[in-house]
Amino acid sequence: MKRIIPPCLLAVAALSGCSITNVEPDEGGIVYDAGMFSSTTFQECLRPSTRDVSGPGDEGYRYPNGQRTYDFSGRDESEGSQITSVSRDGQVMTMSGGLTFYFSASDCKKLQSFHENIGKKYAAYESDGWTRMLQFYIGNSVERAMDEATLKYDWRDLYADPAKKALWEQDMARLTNQYVAALTQGQYFERLQFIIRQPEPPEAIVNAQTETQAAQERQKAQEAENTRALTELKSLEQLAKVLGPQGAILYKAIQDGKVSIVPVPTGSAVNVTPNNQ
Repeated sequence: MKRIIPPCLLAVAALSGCSITNVEPDEGGIVYDAGMFSSTTFQECLRPSTRDVSGPGDEGYRYPNGQRTYDFSGRDESEGSQITSVSRDGQVMTMSGGLTFYFSASDCKKLQSFHENIGKKYAAYESDGWTRMLQFYIGNSVERAMDEATLKYDWRDLYADPAKKALWEQDMARLTNQYVAALTQGQYFERLQFIIRQPEPPEAIVNAQTETQAAQERQKAQEAENTRALTELKSLEQLAKVLGPQGAILYKAIQDGKVSIVPVPTGSAVNVTPNNQ
């Protein structure tokens, strides 16, 4: 039905009594007839980039439209704090990151339902109210989904295995979507996708893991040294077969620079002098 132009548009002087709603390009709007002599009833939805002038007492509301985020990094201005969940092997993992989702304020029926069932309750058409609404519906759902999904994986899976971490994120997106829909009794938030930093186990676990890796490297170095020493021993055994035990020892001492060989005339005595090292 075509909307009737309010009489106040006919006179500039009367504009001060009109209700004006300016909808930005990334928003959608909704208007209710709430005049002094009428009950509050839905009037129309407003598309992005719309300037609406309604009658005196009418109420216009604006909501975000398109892709939005829920930030649970715990930083200033984020909607949520970091989340802790327990892994399958009993370690408390700390997660921080964000969730992107799509909110369609251009779907009139969906926007009306959202406004009347949720938006008014939290004043979600205002910045602070939108944040409170996200914290309840998105935040609680994310925490519940994360608790359930994390129990399927050991801490090493999430800390050091990118493939399993990707599966974990998919599990959380599916569960979060399920819990949000159940909590809101409607499909208002769509295309949920997580962006999560590397989950962090307790510091003691990380330190123990680091020490274990260091011990493994030391063991590898010792094994390499043992192999080198064994190879050298076998080489000396072969020399002893050719030069005899004393000859092999002398050869090794010369090779290591532990003795000095001084040329002497034929028939003269040979002196072997150990170095003072």
